[in-house]
Amino acid sequence: MKVLNFANLVKSATLATIGAFGVSAVSAADWYAKDNLQPGHDPSVVRFEDGYALMSTNNNLQLWTSEDAYTWQNHKSTVSKIPQWAYTYAPTTEGIWAPDIYYMNGEYRVYYCVSVFGKRTSAIGYQSTKSIMPGTTGYGWTDHGHVFHTVASDKYNAIDADVVRDTEGNYWMAFGSFGLGIQLIKLDAKTGYQASDNKTIYNIARRTSKASGGAEEGPSLIEHGGKYFLFTAWDICCQQGANIEQTTYKTAYGRADKVTGPYKDRAGYDMANGGGTILMERYGRYVGPGGGEAFQDLNRVRFVHHYYDLNGDKFNHIHIRDVVFTEDNWAEMGQPFLGRYLSAEVEHGALTRAVSGDLAITRSNTASNGEYLAYINTAGSKIRLPMNIMQAGEYLLRYRYANGGEGDATHKVTVNGKSQTVTLPPTGSWGTFPEKSIVMIPATLKRGGNFIEIEPQPNGFFSELDRIDFLRVIRDTIPANGFDNGIRVRLTDKDEFAIKDGGYAIFENVVADSIKSDEVSIQVKNATAGKLAIRDGAKNGIVLAECDLSTAKAAANGWSEANCGTLKSKTGIKDFYLTASGISGEAIVGNIMFKLNTPESSSSSVSAESSSSEMIVSSSSESSVALPAVRPTLNYSVTQIPNGYRVHFDNAGVHQAYLLNPMGQIVSRKKTYGTDIEFNNLPKGRYVVKVK
Repeated sequence: MKVLNFANLVKSATLATIGAFGVSAVSAADWYAKDNLQPGHDPSVVRFEDGYALMSTNNNLQLWTSEDAYTWQNHKSTVSKIPQWAYTYAPTTEGIWAPDIYYMNGEYRVYYCVSVFGKRTSAIGYQSTKSIMPGTTGYGWTDHGHVFHTVASDKYNAIDADVVRDTEGNYWMAFGSFGLGIQLIKLDAKTGYQASDNKTIYNIARRTSKASGGAEEGPSLIEHGGKYFLFTAWDICCQQGANIEQTTYKTAYGRADKVTGPYKDRAGYDMANGGGTILMERYGRYVGPGGGEAFQDLNRVRFVHHYYDLNGDKFNHIHIRDVVFTEDNWAEMGQPFLGRYLSAEVEHGALTRAVSGDLAITRSNTASNGEYLAYINTAGSKIRLPMNIMQAGEYLLRYRYANGGEGDATHKVTVNGKSQTVTLPPTGSWGTFPEKSIVMIPATLKRGGNFIEIEPQPNGFFSELDRIDFLRVIRDTIPANGFDNGIRVRLTDKDEFAIKDGGYAIFENVVADSIKSDEVSIQVKNATAGKLAIRDGAKNGIVLAECDLSTAKAAANGWSEANCGTLKSKTGIKDFYLTASGISGEAIVGNIMFKLNTPESSSSSVSAESSSSEMIVSSSSESSVALPAVRPTLNYSVTQIPNGYRVHFDNAGVHQAYLLNPMGQIVSRKKTYGTDIEFNNLPKGRYVVKVK
């Protein structure tokens, strides 16, 4: 299957300017990303109503908060010095390590450890606060002291605490490193200490090979789909600066049916006997990706970890990634979050190289985040991109590439097992990625985990690849529970979207041109006052449509429907922000709907409309050229092809074409999101082509 390129592609040194959906150029902010290089080591993140809280090692539990998990605000440390109780268990401790922030029993708790360096003389304690945002009611930390400790002669180590809640509502804490590896104990939710009804210390992971030296630490547990996932860090950590090359840290995992194990990797090996599937290890400039923690976000599981920047300062920074689950509920690691959810920097994919030097991560100032993949040349090489997509449906993959050769390159692009061959015409140069250097690939995506694989199909011509953006093709409905993120929003236990006053939800990359009607309405429950607004590009962006919930009328299945008037702009690729104001309590929102005032004709004839154009063409064995015509406002033309006609639009977009017989009856109707529509295998006769 050959994919339509969303441009007037020409075989010359450059591509023609791309007018995807009426947009002649996509603003740089829509696609050009940059890593924020947030510092941190052994990071822990917790989601709260207005954003995220972050803590890390060796800074006396310094707190950072963020609304978007990308731009962080630095707050004071929550303790001025190491608590006095710690010296009872770790007399020469010099810092507080590996905090774990968790919401538990109606408060935020941070479990932390102190230790005598290089020994198992260690202890875990915790502190708590009702609110985690400084300056808000309930903010203020109370230290609760000792939870668990080990001594030098123990075979396991009381460091690197991590808390998880099981499906029955019980809480557990994993910890440990080297020796016997990772241990698990049950906690009392009310006190925060070890539970009195179960004093068992479960050994759930251990490196058994002599070569590893037992190097396993930094456990993190999370439940997903009824299974428990254990993430651990392997090998040598924390060598940075001039010693960065000595760091071999990586992330491995397994899963279990019960929180107490056994945890087995994807090959079936028990992590307590040396098993573990590698999820991340050094690639490109990203050294030692580990020391991480899985945490539950609003509608996805994410993983925060540190790494060392080989080409930058050679010190520790954090990444936050989606954990993407397969159909059979195994975990794969997604993209580092660089400010957008519906984008993939291909250099961060899982890379399989058929030969050494293939799929080379290369620097360029014109590439998003300054990096791209070169030498996508060899059969057998593969790029795998796991992606969480929150709204199922039709998408366009905006595929940004460079082809400095003289002929078309081709890639095989497989989305959830369905493959397409993508033609990549010359762009005029290598290693540069201007906004016009894209093709659009149609795809159907699922809600949840999606997996995109890219393989070169060498034919003598090659291409380089920078980034893929996922554009939502919206015609008449956006389900509110398909949002990407937001604040003061949540999903209910019925998978319904709920929003509070002052909240907003983000719906990235909406192809506004594909929306078939300007009239907007929104389904709501539990709200009789206040307003919902659709804004352009930001939580305080231009209002495109606004709904007064006090005027909502009863509709089917317990919903009310609020009319929002006419959408003020319906062109280009937009981020929609759904904002709430004046709402008491919480509003449940169903679908955002774009309704036609009059139904679209489905009869066998089509009446003339001011938005369409006609031309008459002939099909006969004697004629080799159809009657050409161009309508300036639509910029299209019709030419004859064997046994039919091709309608070509100069600008890519949502276009429809009808083929009618001389009596006005529809012979065929087709739609494109690109530039060309073909009517094939036609009998001899005269036809009317209508476009809109």
